[in-house]
Amino acid sequence: MIRLFTYFINSIKGILYVQTNLPQLVFFPKKILEEQRVYLNKRSYFYSCLNSKDKIIFEHRVYKFIKGHNFIGNEIEITLEMKTLVAAMATTLTFGMHKYLFSQVNSIIIYPESYYSTVLKQMHKGETNPKLRLVVFSWIDFLDGVKVKNDNLNLALHEFSHALHFGFLINQSYSGLNFKNYYNKILIHLKNKDNQKKIIDANYLREYAFENQYEFLAVLIEHYFETPEIFKEKLPIIFMYVQKMLNIDILKIYKIKY
Repeated sequence: MIRLFTYFINSIKGILYVQTNLPQLVFFPKKILEEQRVYLNKRSYFYSCLNSKDKIIFEHRVYKFIKGHNFIGNEIEITLEMKTLVAAMATTLTFGMHKYLFSQVNSIIIYPESYYSTVLKQMHKGETNPKLRLVVFSWIDFLDGVKVKNDNLNLALHEFSHALHFGFLINQSYSGLNFKNYYNKILIHLKNKDNQKKIIDANYLREYAFENQYEFLAVLIEHYFETPEIFKEKLPIIFMYVQKMLNIDILKIYKIKY
């Protein structure tokens, strides 16, 4: 009975979330500093494309993310710019969701450049560790990812995609269930050999996508935000699944700027 009730509630939420702006509903939005808006306008292409109303919601979520996570610098001093841009990338990924705070992540660790991971025993630019509840970035590589918006390489989106994925594996909210539903549709789509051939023939996704299913999803999400028009043209079905999974119509948002 409880499971049936939960399913009913999530079904109602699903209808509301898809057809309204309920996921972004905020009654008393928090405000960020003008200095932070400068960082967002300069480094967050997604933010710069939003209308004024959605920018208020985005800023509120950036504020909440910063307040809800520990930022730790390793051989580097944490600045307001770092906090703002890290929060902005996390907010970009979950902007279409009701559950957006990455509750399974407690800390963000930042190194000045690539570092030796004591967990993975090799040099890294970034990593996500669900057991330790942390996400790690090399700052120079983080910035490289946000400076160039169309090379399909965005370290922050990649690592936060992992964090979101791991978190939603145990999350029973509508956002989590919707994410898993369309992720499973992608996996089913990939089992078809004809579909596999189409993906390979498209020559669109970088080779790292085929390491495992987790990397595949993270790379898909990087491509979705960085080159959505090409993504839709080359892999339309997977593009649609990612769009529904994130509940973000990225092409519509990007068109607002022009």
